[in-house]
Amino acid sequence: MIFGSKSDFAIEAMVEPELAPPSHPWGRLCIWVDGKKIGDFDDPHCGLYPCYENFQEKCEELNELWENSFIEFSDIEIWNFLDGLLYGHHGNVELDDEKTLEQARIDSDTYSKYDFLTNWGEMFDRDGKSFILKLPEGRIKVLNYDYQKEIVNCYFCTEMGFRRASKEFASWYSKQLEVLEGENA
Repeated sequence: MIFGSKSDFAIEAMVEPELAPPSHPWGRLCIWVDGKKIGDFDDPHCGLYPCYENFQEKCEELNELWENSFIEFSDIEIWNFLDGLLYGHHGNVELDDEKTLEQARIDSDTYSKYDFLTNWGEMFDRDGKSFILKLPEGRIKVLNYDYQKEIVNCYFCTEMGFRRASKEFASWYSKQLEVLEGENA
């Protein structure tokens, strides 16, 4: 199933066909932003629940996904700023910082809202870290790091497209959960 538009924002998902109740909805998932795919749809039996939960959370946070200081930053500078604060890296390069545990916690509390797709499931493990921003004029920007090419890719979508695909995916996932819970759940 494809929820949304691949040229704007879409979530492509399926439940593994051999699943029978009672079961959790294990399946496959990737996203499409600006016509580009992120995620490995061929990776079977991935947990879909983190995506269900996280897309809903991102929709709630969209209006908080901007810092005025970002206006002066290039895409790579935004990427390095967030990657450094949250993961202690700039792409493939580990940073040597002397951050205290308390400072790391504060940075995580403040900036983890920009994290997108990282640790959401096996399907996103090989496509690099992503961060999500909502630009002041309303478009959504996804910054995705390509580990092999060592570049930051920048993709755009509309807020409406992101919200619509997320809502349609959440509705579909809820129905799959209901079907697969069965009588013994």
